[in-house]
Amino acid sequence: MKIKFAFLSFATASVLAASCATSADTAAKQTEKERSVGVQMYTFHKFTFEDSIPKLKAVGISKVGLTRAQKLSSKTPKNISPELDAKERAELKKLISDNSLEIVSYGVITPKNAEEIEKLCKFAKEIGIPIILTESPKELLPEWERMCGAYGIKMCLHNHASDSKSNNYYKPEVVRDLIKPYRNIFACPDNGHWSRSGIDSVEGYKILEGKIAIVHFKDQKAFNDLKSRCVPFGEGVLDMKAMLAELDRQKFDGCFLIEYEANYQNNSAEVKKCADFLKRN
Repeated sequence: MKIKFAFLSFATASVLAASCATSADTAAKQTEKERSVGVQMYTFHKFTFEDSIPKLKAVGISKVGLTRAQKLSSKTPKNISPELDAKERAELKKLISDNSLEIVSYGVITPKNAEEIEKLCKFAKEIGIPIILTESPKELLPEWERMCGAYGIKMCLHNHASDSKSNNYYKPEVVRDLIKPYRNIFACPDNGHWSRSGIDSVEGYKILEGKIAIVHFKDQKAFNDLKSRCVPFGEGVLDMKAMLAELDRQKFDGCFLIEYEANYQNNSAEVKKCADFLKRN
């Protein structure tokens, strides 16, 4: 009898342990946040913003990073910028609202002085843009800090590659040191330009830990090649899973902006592959 009782106790404990483990796994999956995925609209800049909306819907994305490089619509063939008048801004806001889009950023744009910075911040506040992406000169960072604080938005330093003639922001150490003192200034690392410059994306993310607000996310056909073009996620030479693991380790909760800088006239299929990769991983 004692042996039978011991066996039953062990079996009961095993069932309970398995049940608890299953419950814990389920709870972990339920609390795991889905990645925030959007499209940097330079991807579709050959089309107007209005004409790009069906492309966004086709790939199942509603979050967008606006760009000055894109015109508003066929009716209003003006670039999306603070130069839009009241009627044109109303058209932009209606397109956003009617299509249930969420604007996550605007840029890359580089104002030249304090007056232009304030004009840009006012525009962002009106349209509902939370982050402005720029490669502004370091001398203007204190002005950015002041204006962003006043208007309740963030500024992120973006980087191009090592062939950039205007700055050396492709070096993550440079960006880290510049933005470190500021509360409203962060980084928007573009790992595609990093890789073209021979910089490992995982190491770059580590250097900027704690100051990454949003990312331009890419895979590339080749590494350390300034002429390299992007490819769908998981089809290039970059270790995309290691990059995601590092950002997850940092508890990054910003938006992964897909910026597909190739095949501009017909790249929706590639953008969907990128979005699907982020959903699976």
